[in-house]
Amino acid sequence: MKLHALEIQAFGPFANKEAIDFSTLGENALFLIDGPTGAGKSTILHAICYALYGETTDSDRKDLGLRCDYADANVLTELSLEFSIRHDRYRITRIPTQMRPAKRGGGKTEQKPTAHLRRVLDNGKEETLVAKKTREADSEVARIIGLTPDQFLQVMVLPQGKFRALLLAKSDDRQAILSTLFQTEIYKRIEQLLKDKAGTIEKQNQAFEDQKGGWFSDVFVTNNDELAVSVKEARCLLEAKKISKDLAAEKKQQAAIVLEQAKELGQSFDTQLSTQKELEDCLHNTAKIETDKEFLKRAEKANAIAPQWKVLQGVLKDIETKQAEVKSTETDQEKAIARVDKAQKALEKAGAEYQQRDILKAEEGELRGYQEKQERLQVLKDASILADKNHQQAIDQKIALEVQVGTMTQAVNALQSTIESLGISVENKAECVEQKLISKGFFEQGKVLAAVQADLSCLKKDYQKQNDKFEKADKAYRKAEQGADKIEMLWFSNQAAVLAKKIEENQACMVCGSLDHPNKATFSKGSIEINQDAVDKARKTQNKLFKVLSTQKEVLQNCLHSVSDKEKNERQLVLQLSDQANRSVADLEIIYLANEEALIRIEANEKKRQQFKKQKTDKESECLPLDNKLNVIESEIPELIAIKSTAKSKLDSVNDRLPEKYRQQKVIEQALVNVRKKITNIEFKQAAANKKLTEALKDESSIQSKLSTLKHHVDDLKARQRDFSNEWEQALVASDFTGRQEFVDATLTKKEVDSLQKSVDVHEDAVKALQVALGLLAEQLNGKARPDLEKLQQISVALSDDFVGVEKLWEESSQVLKKRTDTQKKIKQIEEQQAEITKQYEVVGVLSKAASGRGNVRVSLERFVLGNILDQVLSVASDRLYTMSKGQYRLIRQNEEDQKRNTTAGLDLAIDDAYSGKSRPVATLSGGESFMASLALALGLSDVVQERSGGIQLDTLFIDEGFGSLDQESLQLAINTLVDLQSTGRSIGIISHVSELKEQMAKRIEVAESRQGSAIRIIV
Repeated sequence: MKLHALEIQAFGPFANKEAIDFSTLGENALFLIDGPTGAGKSTILHAICYALYGETTDSDRKDLGLRCDYADANVLTELSLEFSIRHDRYRITRIPTQMRPAKRGGGKTEQKPTAHLRRVLDNGKEETLVAKKTREADSEVARIIGLTPDQFLQVMVLPQGKFRALLLAKSDDRQAILSTLFQTEIYKRIEQLLKDKAGTIEKQNQAFEDQKGGWFSDVFVTNNDELAVSVKEARCLLEAKKISKDLAAEKKQQAAIVLEQAKELGQSFDTQLSTQKELEDCLHNTAKIETDKEFLKRAEKANAIAPQWKVLQGVLKDIETKQAEVKSTETDQEKAIARVDKAQKALEKAGAEYQQRDILKAEEGELRGYQEKQERLQVLKDASILADKNHQQAIDQKIALEVQVGTMTQAVNALQSTIESLGISVENKAECVEQKLISKGFFEQGKVLAAVQADLSCLKKDYQKQNDKFEKADKAYRKAEQGADKIEMLWFSNQAAVLAKKIEENQACMVCGSLDHPNKATFSKGSIEINQDAVDKARKTQNKLFKVLSTQKEVLQNCLHSVSDKEKNERQLVLQLSDQANRSVADLEIIYLANEEALIRIEANEKKRQQFKKQKTDKESECLPLDNKLNVIESEIPELIAIKSTAKSKLDSVNDRLPEKYRQQKVIEQALVNVRKKITNIEFKQAAANKKLTEALKDESSIQSKLSTLKHHVDDLKARQRDFSNEWEQALVASDFTGRQEFVDATLTKKEVDSLQKSVDVHEDAVKALQVALGLLAEQLNGKARPDLEKLQQISVALSDDFVGVEKLWEESSQVLKKRTDTQKKIKQIEEQQAEITKQYEVVGVLSKAASGRGNVRVSLERFVLGNILDQVLSVASDRLYTMSKGQYRLIRQNEEDQKRNTTAGLDLAIDDAYSGKSRPVATLSGGESFMASLALALGLSDVVQERSGGIQLDTLFIDEGFGSLDQESLQLAINTLVDLQSTGRSIGIISHVSELKEQMAKRIEVAESRQGSAIRIIV
């Protein structure tokens, strides 16, 4: 991108319309934007960025804060920028949001933002791309330039305070910048498309493979051949098992029929025996059944008077229970009375001891007074010891400080002598640096010239070879063309003879339809028979050789262009080297190395000098606080002596007022503990005695109340017992029982009665049923013998077991065959579906693995491309940084093993420090070092973008401040770097207050400040 013209109106500090024609500064200008602080130098960059993107380099500025306070109310804030990208020229005009006078009714109204983007045609006319809409203009400008606003600020504008943005950008941001600048998004899209396609195919293919593997494993085979063999074997085995099963089934059925008939006969004999035995057992129990009948009759009589008896027994049981409770409660009453008496005696004893409490309290107060005095005594002792210790420490510190101050003074004097000695050896450093840069430039250009000459020689040889191939191909083509023309002419001339040859007797002529052929056409003497295939074949050969000729011609032209480019490069390099062009590369290297060694020696001495200066400053810095500390200590010593004397006097006074017995803290504390323990014990005993007496009286009252209630219940129960006893005696006299014991013996429960009745009924029914059954069985078994069931059962079981085994084997064989045939069908279906997927995966899968970094090269396609590009950028940037840092720093990529393994690994930057021999993060650089590294990176990026065809044009670079952080020598090296860059076709604008820049740059844009607003003037 190249700037041509900028117009600023009522923007920032510029009240009127100011114009900058960048073309007046030269084609590839190196110019300074100069002016006092606050005049509006950085505003020029704000105006460029705002005209392009609607944003300034300062994110805190908003639309309403862009307008100039000095501008006339009727003048709108407006920006216009004309720029070009390669051969296309554009102009954009923006009006930001602002308040303007209303056209009607007075007051103010808000002016909406607008953006007008136009393409400037070759004839001077303009074609509108965006009329007014700012958003459309923003996106269209970003598309034309190829950079977002943030990326534009990182690679084309280094704003004040933000020049480290590109250097310290995160990996993701740096990847986005590089991807945009070098248009590598296509690699990422290719990688993702291949990955998605391969993933889909791989999932489908793997799903098929998993299905096949599952089916194969189910039948314990690994492939189709094994499966086919196993199916055949299973089919043969199943046929054999079917025959065995049918035979075993027939034998089993016959044996089962025989066994079943035998079981039925044997069961009948068993039933006859068991029935006879049951009948005999029943008849043996007849006497017992008669006895049970008598018991049932007596139980019915006893049940008639049983209710009166049960009521009387319940009352007697209740009386017995209540009398036991009365006896237990009387015992509890005696114990409660004893507890009350004991508690009263304990309370009287505790009251006598409680009278000693007041005496002990007075003793406790006296001991607390002694304790306070003792604590005061200990504080005074500590203060006296501390005062004595501080006094002695002050004296010791004074002696030690006097020794340190003397030693440091001697060291400072020695360092000053060394510094003065080294200062003489570094006076010619500036001249040496300049000589080294000049010789290095000649050496680098000499190497390039030698390489170009070698390449040119190879290219000429290659051109001659390709020319020979072209002449050979041309000759072959012409020969083939002539041969094809000849064959085609022969074919045309012989067509009549060909037709005549195909005519048969008694058939119509293919031309005139006649059946007579008196004079058929024949081939001319010496000619050959030619058909259409021969003509087509000759033309195909001619076309094939024409393609070879065209390809060779294109290769030859490319070679010719390469030779011409190399010859042009050679002429340019010879012109740049001038007198040095005749020197060999070895001679130029010797001169450069000699200057480099001289500079290294000077830099080593300079580094030592700086180190000694730092050591001297450190020593002086260390000595100053020691002197101050020594003065402070000397002034404190008299005060410490006075404090020591006062502390000793106070200690003696308090010590005299404390009794000898209580001058130890432990003695007082122990005495207090003993007194307090006695007081607590007395108070506890008094409270415990009161509590026990209260509880004992409460228990005695409760027990007395309970005893009275129980005695009343016993009297009531005895009255009821007399009434129920009379009723029972009357019922017993009226019954058939002679006494109470006879009644008790005849009494049965309902369950016992039911059981006896059921036993009698069952016995009688069983006797009748058994007698009938025996009669029927005797008729059935008349004349029959008992069968051998055990033998028949053994035969049946054996045959049944045989059948089960054979049937199981047949079922297993059947299932095996079915499973294997089903597997064959399923595998065939899967393989038919998988065939096409497999073909696709063989191509797409390999490409996807290679592009995503999962192939032989473990790097993704885009990451590989970006890493290669970044290496080129860092190589160019490091050469400039190495020069600007006086041979100390180079920019490198961080070791990928120290980074996270992600898509942007390998794009983080580090600094290779030649002095320490180690690399470290770029964030550790100082302000001036960061500026040099950022400048070198921006310039390197610009160079590489320019070299790569089809990339984004970076023809212009703006740098806002940063030079003020450089020392004199580094500043000169930075200026030399920018001068070298200017010669490669770049325009560079610098905003700075550094006076040395103004002296060395004749081309300037000066910004003048006044009370009516700033103005711009171009000096060339």
